[in-house]
Amino acid sequence: MSAYSYIFTLIVCGLTLLSGCNGSNATTKSSAVNLKPVPVVNASEFYELVQSSEEPVLVEFSVMTGCFRCNDMRPQVQQLRDDLRGRVEIVRMDYHSNQTLAASLGATVCPSYVLFSNGQPLWAQNYPSSGGLLSSKVSQQLTDNSQSPSENRSEEDSTSF
Repeated sequence: MSAYSYIFTLIVCGLTLLSGCNGSNATTKSSAVNLKPVPVVNASEFYELVQSSEEPVLVEFSVMTGCFRCNDMRPQVQQLRDDLRGRVEIVRMDYHSNQTLAASLGATVCPSYVLFSNGQPLWAQNYPSSGGLLSSKVSQQLTDNSQSPSENRSEEDSTSF
C-alpha cells in the first residue's frame, strides 16, 4: 500500500505544479466580479444606439452560454468597458439571433467585435482576439477621430474627390 500512496502523492504534486498554485488567478477573478456586465441589446436597440450615440459604439457579437471563446473574452470586454467609460459605449448582441446582421458587418464567428462611429461601421475584429488588442484598436480610432479632418486623410483620400 505504501507504493500506491507514494505514486498518488507524486501525481497530486505533479498536477499541482502543472496547474500552478499562485494567487494571481484568484485576484483576476475577484476583480472581474466587481465589474458591471456589458448590456445586451436587441436589433432595434442596436440600430437606435448606433445611430444616436455621440460616442463610438463597440458591439460584441457573442453567445451567452456554451462558447469557451465568448466566456474567455467576457471579463476582458467588461474590463475594457470599465476602462473606456465615457469615451466608448460597449454593448453585446446575441450572435445566433443576429447572424445575418453580424455577417453583413464582417462578424463571421463568435465572438466578433464591430466599432461604429456616427452610425457607420469602422472595423470588425473576429476571434481570436484579446482585450488588449481591442483596447489598442479602439484607442487608435479615438486618436484618429481627434485629429482634424486634414490630418486624418490618407494619400488616397486627398487625391480623389
